[in-house]
Amino acid sequence: MQDEAQNLVQLQPDSDHLLLFAGRLEQWLVADLNRSEESVPDFTGSRARALLRAADLLDDPTRHAFDRLMENETAVRVALYDLLQDSELADNETVAALAATSAAQSAGEASAFDNWLALCIAAYAWKSGYPLFQLDPASPPETYSPAGQVLKRAAYFVRSQVQRSATERDKLGRGLAYSSGAAAGVVPGLDDLQAGGAIAPLPPHYRSPIPVNYPEVSSDTLHVDPESGEQSTSVTRGDPITITSGELADNETRPPTYRAPIQVSGTEQPVPSTTRIVTPDAAVASGSAFSESIQKRFGRGKKGMKKTKLYVVVQEYPDGPGLYGLQVRVSCKGIRSFVAGTTTREGNFSCVLPVPEDTGLTYDVDVIWPRELGGETERKSVTLNADRTRFTLPFFHQLTKASNL
Repeated sequence: MQDEAQNLVQLQPDSDHLLLFAGRLEQWLVADLNRSEESVPDFTGSRARALLRAADLLDDPTRHAFDRLMENETAVRVALYDLLQDSELADNETVAALAATSAAQSAGEASAFDNWLALCIAAYAWKSGYPLFQLDPASPPETYSPAGQVLKRAAYFVRSQVQRSATERDKLGRGLAYSSGAAAGVVPGLDDLQAGGAIAPLPPHYRSPIPVNYPEVSSDTLHVDPESGEQSTSVTRGDPITITSGELADNETRPPTYRAPIQVSGTEQPVPSTTRIVTPDAAVASGSAFSESIQKRFGRGKKGMKKTKLYVVVQEYPDGPGLYGLQVRVSCKGIRSFVAGTTTREGNFSCVLPVPEDTGLTYDVDVIWPRELGGETERKSVTLNADRTRFTLPFFHQLTKASNL
C-alpha cells in the first residue's frame, strides 16, 4: 500500500517548502476548527503554549528543545511525516492539494513558520472533531476529557520528537528525502494528461478538424448583387380609429344601491376564552432551535449525534430543600441560541441535549439567584458525552446547614 504521508513529505524539495506547507496546513486547520457564530479568540502559537502549560503537559525545557530541533530540515521532515500519519491528515484531498501547491511555489515565496504547537493541537483536534475555540487556557480541561486527550496527544508528539535519537532520525530522514518521483503519486504529469486515443466528440454535434469544402458556404454557389434588390415600400396608413357616443354603453347616471345594514347582536359575539395561568411545575425544556444549531455546528456532516439528559438541582444546601422558581439557562460556546426554564418545587430543571457519538461537548449552565439570596448569576460548565444518558449538575446557595442560622 502506498504511503501517502511519505509522498507528501518527499514532494517538498527543501526546508523553505516544508515550512510553507506546514504554515498553510496550520492556517487551513485553524480556519476549519475555529469557526463560530460568535466572536472567538484567534488560535495562535502563544495560546497553544498557554494551553499545554496550564494543563501541565509540557515543560519549558522540552518545548525549547523542540523549537531548536525544528530548525533542522531532517527533523522537520520526520515531524511532518509522523503528524500527517498519526492524525490521518495524509488521506485528506485538501491536504494533498496544499502539499502540491506548496511544492510548486518558488523558494522566495516561503516564509518562516514557528507555530508548531498550534499545528500539533489543531491536527489532533481535527482527528477528534473537537472545535478549537472551546480550548481555554483559563480553564484547562480534565486529563481524560475529550479536550484533555487532544492536548495529551499533542504533548506526547512533541516529547517523542525530542526523545528520538539522532541516528534514528537520520535513518528516517533518508527515506523521507526529496524525490522527483513523489509528484507522480500526488499530481499527474503532462504525459499523463495527454490522451493517446481519439478525441471524444462534444455534444450535440462534432465535426472532424479536417478542412472540408461545404457547399452552403462555397463562393461559387452564392451570389449577392446589391443592385438587384427590391426597393423598400413606404408604410401605408389606414383611416384613423374613431369612437362615437352611440358605440359607447349606456352611461346614464344610476343611483347607488345600498344593502341592508349589518347588525351585530350580543349572541353573535364569540365567548372569550378563559386565560389559564400555568405555574412552572414542570421544567423540561426541549429547545428545538438550540438542538438544530448544535447538530449543524458540531455534526460536520460525518458524525452522528446522540441525546442525553442534563438534570440541574438547585438546593439551599447539600441534601437540603430545593429552591422553587429559579431561572436556569443552558448554552454552548459558539452558539447564539440557548435553552432556559425555571426550577420545580423540588428545585429540579431538566433538558435534553445533543452530543457527538465519539467526543464530548461542553455546555454552560447559568442559575440566577433571587434578590433575597443575592441576585447574582452563577455559572458552571459541564462536559457531556454519549456514554451516559443522564448527567446531574448541583447548585447550592450554602455549603452547610449551620451557615443558614
